[in-house]
Amino acid sequence: MKTMTEKEIEQSIKNVKATLAIENLNINKLNIKDGEKYLKGQITSKEAIEHITQYIRSKQLKQ
Repeated sequence: MKTMTEKEIEQSIKNVKATLAIENLNINKLNIKDGEKYLKGQITSKEAIEHITQYIRSKQLKQ
């Protein structure tokens, strides 16, 4: 995967936020950080998915 520039990453995150807003969904800071790390090649997609899944499960347990 080609590493994206900071500007490309910023634009990609903005696009995701806009798409989610249309669906009346939000993205939290943790998800944004994971997305940035993935786009920078610092973590794999599998690691990002695992991290987000753990976060969702921890929130479900608190309910």
